[in-house]
Amino acid sequence: MAGKLLISICVLITLCICAEIPIKKCQRKDSNFNKCLVGAIEHVLSKSTSPIKEIGIPTLEPLAVPSLTIGAGSGAVAFDQNYKKLKLTGISTVKCSKADVNFSTKTLFLECKSPLVRLNFDYEIHGKILLLPIFGKGPGSMDLENVGLQLTFNLEEQEKKGKKHYKVASQKFVLNPQLVKFKLENLFDGDKALGDNINQVLNDNWSEVLADVKPSYEEAFGKIFSSIFNNVLGKMSTTEIFGDA
Repeated sequence: MAGKLLISICVLITLCICAEIPIKKCQRKDSNFNKCLVGAIEHVLSKSTSPIKEIGIPTLEPLAVPSLTIGAGSGAVAFDQNYKKLKLTGISTVKCSKADVNFSTKTLFLECKSPLVRLNFDYEIHGKILLLPIFGKGPGSMDLENVGLQLTFNLEEQEKKGKKHYKVASQKFVLNPQLVKFKLENLFDGDKALGDNINQVLNDNWSEVLADVKPSYEEAFGKIFSSIFNNVLGKMSTTEIFGDA
């Protein structure tokens, strides 16, 4: 969810080294390489309102996801969440405290924070929340405040046109917000009293609600970010991204 975040960050790393883009470059041979990446990533994130077509990066602020389905949880959330026209905002405000590339194990790890990640969407749901019936269809939003983000890419090498490239073999995306606020409009076919009551239940029990489906959100957005990052990795060799070995 908050996720699209992963993408920005990895993409950023790519940008850090891209000679065609006027930003700070980082070379793997430098002793302060990982520290350099932190600054370079944040610089790119702050300018994520426009696409970088040369290396396959779409606009990240907002990050547009045409459709997304999150399966029912095993506890509090007993319904599938079907979203359309989802837009994620907050990437441009992400600050990273750690960036670590291990070229021996081919892993990329990032630890970051965002004061606010917001999801706006059209939703359709039908089922139960905390044993209470819920159904509806309409616009909605989810705010994640003071979100901690940990992003890990496991990479593998491949050869393309005589050059070495990385591709994502697997990924792990973890988000830990300090507060989540839900707002679902037009619940119960527009019954305001019932809708307000369920929104209050969601917000009063946000931690339990999120815990039940968080792994599904993390997996979904991890795959989205991997797809985008792979676009970049396919266009740029390992040397073009991280400098000479």
